[in-house]
Amino acid sequence: MPVLQAGPDAEWLCTNAGGSFAMGTIDRRPRRKYHSLLTVREPGIGGPLNIAAELEEWFEVGGETFALHSYDWGNAVEPNGVQYLVEFDPQPRWTYRFAGLDVIRELWLEDGTDAVWLRYSIEGLTEPVQLRLRPLIRCRPIHKLTFANPFLNGEVDVDDRSFLQATLRPYKDVPPLVVSLHGAQGTFGRDGHWYEGVHYEWENTRGYDDAEDLFTPGEFCITLDGDTSLSMRLGTTPTESPEPQVLVSLSREGRSFLEELDDAADAYLVKLHGNRTGVIAGFPWFGEWSRDSLISLPGLCLARDKVDDALAILESLAERLEGGLIPNIPKSGDVPANKNAIDASLLFIRATALTSRRTRSRRVVALQEACLDLIECIIAGADARVHLDRQGFLFVDQGPWALTWMDAIVDQRPVTPRWGYAVDLNALWLSSLITAGRWAKKLRPKLGKTLEETAKKLSDHFEEKFWLQDLGFLTDTHDGRNPDRKLRPNQLWALVLPGVPLDKSYKRRALHAVRTKLLTPVGLRTLSPDDPDYRPVYEGGQADRDLAYHQGTVWPWLLGLYADAVRAIDGPKSVNAELLPVLASLCAHFRTEGCIGQIGEVFDGDPPHRPGGAPAQAWSVAEVLRIAKTAVP
Repeated sequence: MPVLQAGPDAEWLCTNAGGSFAMGTIDRRPRRKYHSLLTVREPGIGGPLNIAAELEEWFEVGGETFALHSYDWGNAVEPNGVQYLVEFDPQPRWTYRFAGLDVIRELWLEDGTDAVWLRYSIEGLTEPVQLRLRPLIRCRPIHKLTFANPFLNGEVDVDDRSFLQATLRPYKDVPPLVVSLHGAQGTFGRDGHWYEGVHYEWENTRGYDDAEDLFTPGEFCITLDGDTSLSMRLGTTPTESPEPQVLVSLSREGRSFLEELDDAADAYLVKLHGNRTGVIAGFPWFGEWSRDSLISLPGLCLARDKVDDALAILESLAERLEGGLIPNIPKSGDVPANKNAIDASLLFIRATALTSRRTRSRRVVALQEACLDLIECIIAGADARVHLDRQGFLFVDQGPWALTWMDAIVDQRPVTPRWGYAVDLNALWLSSLITAGRWAKKLRPKLGKTLEETAKKLSDHFEEKFWLQDLGFLTDTHDGRNPDRKLRPNQLWALVLPGVPLDKSYKRRALHAVRTKLLTPVGLRTLSPDDPDYRPVYEGGQADRDLAYHQGTVWPWLLGLYADAVRAIDGPKSVNAELLPVLASLCAHFRTEGCIGQIGEVFDGDPPHRPGGAPAQAWSVAEVLRIAKTAVP
């Protein structure tokens, strides 16, 4: 893929099976504090650790020095290695050309070990060339910055008995960093010092601190006498073999968008400590989020025939309840849980139902029992902020919380207050009662009768509670007296979930309203542009972005619900006619902007729909993949 197909600031992502990752930009100028050669998902203490920042390459050819990496110092970019870049492939692979040399730099992560490999293939030598490779480290929590300090241990243990290996133990309780040279002879020179004031442009744009210091322990020095290849490995444990790992490279030429999406999905399905299967919600700053996992599960697992992974994800979440319910973010190690997600428990029931249809495994029965437990806990008021009214509806009390996916809070107040009766919660609740009621007839007959009675009451009043006859769509929320009358995509749940009683003509009108005002070439807006609260762009500091997050910002994952609604109401052929142009737009995004080979979290509500948020998001990839599996001819 020629570099000119994407801008130099387009990102790349490389992961391993444990959710650790490397990430950066094509021009290798770090623009986020998250850009790194190695970020370890589960370091054994706290949350993820950003371990290694960069491996500098300095070539000395014919008395001249050429550097391939880049730094932004706030007032200057120096060095600026992109000037030698002639080609980039999102594997990732860089091809540089200078002083008669062609240098190919390839990067990949080991599976099963937190280590990154870099391989250099160098051709065109007509005289000896000196190569210096210098690692820069951070060894700090993923969301923090580090600065020059006297606490970092800069000592390096060098072992060159069978191959050259340098080991650093920079901080107590932080994994060591082991850097080794493979396929070439060299020396390591200790000269530990700090690079101060590396600037991160996008952190500044996002309203965060934007500069930090990086530590280098020294450099590897290699004399190249002819065309060759060599490898460097940076990891938290030593390699077991002096032989360099070989990258299994798959050509991307001629691959379809569907095949590329399938590859992209692999980044999010991970095996974590304790042989636990999980979903990373997004890169670089998300971890395991229950809601994201459960919305992603049909696309990441079921659409790809990974039913065992679906079962394992559900079992893992069922083992980590908080107060009897599925938390928003499960407890992980010494990181406490976040409980703000009443919808997560309902999404768990939906995901269990979808998975149950794909397998006869006995494991399903235990998950169905877990679903019945969740329903009993909701009825009993396990979340004191949510209760059932006399008609069986779920009602969210007013307060400084946001319990659905529209969860942005600014100044201790939800930006999109969805107190009272939320249409998606109650559609999910009604469908859960009906689905779980069938399971309960066999597993817990007495509970089954209760669920059947509650579902009947709710069904009798659902349409009158949410349908807006004069506007032709379902209200997003209802405070008990008045509907809010805002056009949002959450009503799609009521159009697609089994058991939700809506007149077919009402469904058609609601779908038309969503299509007319919310559908864009890259996803669905979260609010109609006609609404006075609509925000057309997602930009600025944390508060500005949160104010726009669900007030018009476009989310690709909503396309999955939209496609389901089109299929159910207008028929399968309509899905192709309407969604293929959208898939084409997302394919262009996937290949040329944001994080190459991934789909971002959000886009601006207004054209040209610039991408924003996390550049690689699980439910974006999962739901677009699920659509593509059925919509692509």
